[in-house]
Amino acid sequence: MKRKCIEFALKAKPIKRYIPVKKSQLKIWWFVTSPPFEYAIFSLIMINTVVLAMKYHKQPDSYSKALDYLNIVFTAIFGLEFVLKMAAFHVKNYFSDPSNCCDFIIVVGSVIDIIYTDIIAPGTNVISINFFRLFRVMRLVKVLSRGEGIRTLLWTFIKSFQALPYVALLIAMLFFIYAVIGMQ
Repeated sequence: MKRKCIEFALKAKPIKRYIPVKKSQLKIWWFVTSPPFEYAIFSLIMINTVVLAMKYHKQPDSYSKALDYLNIVFTAIFGLEFVLKMAAFHVKNYFSDPSNCCDFIIVVGSVIDIIYTDIIAPGTNVISINFFRLFRVMRLVKVLSRGEGIRTLLWTFIKSFQALPYVALLIAMLFFIYAVIGMQ
């Protein structure tokens, strides 16, 4: 047992953590990295996911407007989170964290969705880019990755996608073989 502890201690690598030097930036960093802020964001992600799931076919216009306003509110809140984290970490340190990169893509996608559906082409369904709202559901992965069991399940799910091209190639080869046999 002692040997395993010693091996673990020797193989451990320190985690690099950015701590700002400026006092004003340090206050923002302290706020953004605090557990209450994280829990508030996680609860907003859960509420946002429920709101996204509330859409249904032939819903009343007032209901659609309310969901659109909630979409704008959540986008503004997540945009504020992005601005605060950018002020706390700066560009280089902000984008060094993959979850922050994901958050940035989600915020940009949500802003594009709002600009397109409410400002550029309100009421037209020429191009439906509501799939940008589906990016926001990806924030659930951030919430779910906090648990150890869920993290293992997500890792297994992601690793299973690596074998997907090989399975697709195998199925294509089987179709080709059966097509050749069927033609004879």
